[in-house]
Amino acid sequence: MLAACDRDGEGLAPAPIPSPTPTVAALPSAMFFSEPLVLSEPFLQLPTTDSVRVVWFTEFKGRDHAVRYGAGFTMQVGATSTPLSRMYEDAASTVGGRSYTGLTQRDVWKHEAVVTGLKAGERVPYVAVSNDGTKTMRSVEATLQPLPAVGQKTRILLTSDLQLKKMASANYERVFETQAPIDGIFFAGDLVNVPNRASEWFDNGALNLPPFFAALQGTMRKWQPQSTYTGGALLQNGWIYPILGNHEYSGRWNPANTLNTMFNDPQPRWYAEIAYEKVKATVNPSGDAAIRERWIQDNSFEIVSYNEIFTLPQGPEGGRYYAQRIGDLFLIAMDGNRIWRSWSAAGKGKLSEAPGSMNKSAEWGFGDFQFHPFAKGSRQYAWLQEVLASQAFRSAKYKVVMFHQSVFGLGDNAVPVMAQTQASFEYTDAAGAVQTLGPLAFPIDAATWNGQIQPIIDAGRMRFVKYDYPLSQDLWRSDIEPLLIGAGVQLVHVGHSHLWCRSKVGTLNYLETSNVGNTYGAYFGTQSPRGSALPAAGALSSRTGFTWDQQDYPREDDPHDRPAVIPTLRQPMVELAGAPTAVPFVSSNDITAFSILDTGIGTVSSYAFDTRYPARDPIKFDEFGLT
Repeated sequence: MLAACDRDGEGLAPAPIPSPTPTVAALPSAMFFSEPLVLSEPFLQLPTTDSVRVVWFTEFKGRDHAVRYGAGFTMQVGATSTPLSRMYEDAASTVGGRSYTGLTQRDVWKHEAVVTGLKAGERVPYVAVSNDGTKTMRSVEATLQPLPAVGQKTRILLTSDLQLKKMASANYERVFETQAPIDGIFFAGDLVNVPNRASEWFDNGALNLPPFFAALQGTMRKWQPQSTYTGGALLQNGWIYPILGNHEYSGRWNPANTLNTMFNDPQPRWYAEIAYEKVKATVNPSGDAAIRERWIQDNSFEIVSYNEIFTLPQGPEGGRYYAQRIGDLFLIAMDGNRIWRSWSAAGKGKLSEAPGSMNKSAEWGFGDFQFHPFAKGSRQYAWLQEVLASQAFRSAKYKVVMFHQSVFGLGDNAVPVMAQTQASFEYTDAAGAVQTLGPLAFPIDAATWNGQIQPIIDAGRMRFVKYDYPLSQDLWRSDIEPLLIGAGVQLVHVGHSHLWCRSKVGTLNYLETSNVGNTYGAYFGTQSPRGSALPAAGALSSRTGFTWDQQDYPREDDPHDRPAVIPTLRQPMVELAGAPTAVPFVSSNDITAFSILDTGIGTVSSYAFDTRYPARDPIKFDEFGLT
């Protein structure tokens, strides 16, 4: 059943979904793709052994939303309709002929129907229909299916990091043309850039900057008539399993700010919880738990739009992380994201705070802090242990984990590693002497903050805040990787750095296949170093004596020296881009890569396509087995 979300992200009681009923009505002639207020074609979510959900979006509430399916489309099931609560535009948005001078909420409705009575291995034709109050219209015909049975061949697209990037529509168009039918998509996070900007999901009009659904549904020219590529009709015919990336998190909610400002302005939940205690008598005198949660969410970060758009398998904390048996394959989708900040040590970044904010913690960024715990001691880790011990997991032929962050990789985002942020504070004491407090690992408890740190800030005596991420304390490397290897996981699918690269540790394969739209660079061997150089001793003038240990921030290769694998078949960067030597990655703003997991033969195959030459076919450049 659909569990809708209100503005606080709290579940509302779901409306009943009508049972399938026969119909002989002719299909309407008006089409979704001709109607600008229909924001998407239908897409497939949450299949079961005998059902699947069909979801689409409109800019009107309308009526009589339904799915017609089966031979002759003689069966029909009604859809429930739910408004999305945080869909906005602002002056930075591009939506057809519309312009926005300030933050403006858009009227976006989600329609969801459950098609039942399906059989594994049988694709059923369907269309979605909607009435806007004056006419009925329909989607293009597609096919749906439930979960595959054990032994049934299943083909999965591995992808991530769409984010309005220029090559994404070319990527998915070539997947559809050369690989269809695709049964499902494992999307490893960063679906859009700013999750509360509606046009990034649906109808962005800036040429060759593809919105999420248009790229994955082949409707680019509906919104961008001059678009070079149309995208591919993948979501209509294959279910999608996404996970949260750092771009699905939005920061502190303040409608006086722009969408970009709010997105880039999260603070840790533990800090918001400390701040709440100081204002609760004013903002929540009744002690209402929902008001408390809303205040903390609005003053830290939220994932409201992601939760409302997708209907996902449910873990202990909703769809934030989950597991699903899919025929011969078992998928574990994890959440271990952190905010991305710049390398600056003289401003609000990974390494410190802006000089003018040292005594204004309400303006701090808290470095690359982690949104949600995933390592030992967390609820997610305990859940992961339970999943790995389950019969459904152990009996699966193929075992796959998705995680957005670069827990392996050659990109800039592989550093810092996934260590818990450690903060050190330089300040002057009452006698004027310079002192150091820390390092203190996040989360900092209320007693330490209120008793030791806040008094320094209140007195205006904070000189410098330093953040570290020790390589030796990488939580993925110490807590998660050994657990997965011990359980027989064969593939970890990651994103985040917009590359293709892979490695292998024992029987565990790492694959980053996120070179969908553009690249942020690969740092391998003699390639230029990742990030900016860390500040040397004395580089921050006489303000502070702090320095950083360069060994914690490797300038090239995988941070833990896991070997990068040279592609097994062909060299796309050599053949297509003229690289002087063979390299173990695809890093290009012209060449895009995609990967297909085939359970029928137990392989992951990767392809590269040069977007400068639309008439060329993709080339298969790498393949490995999941054994």
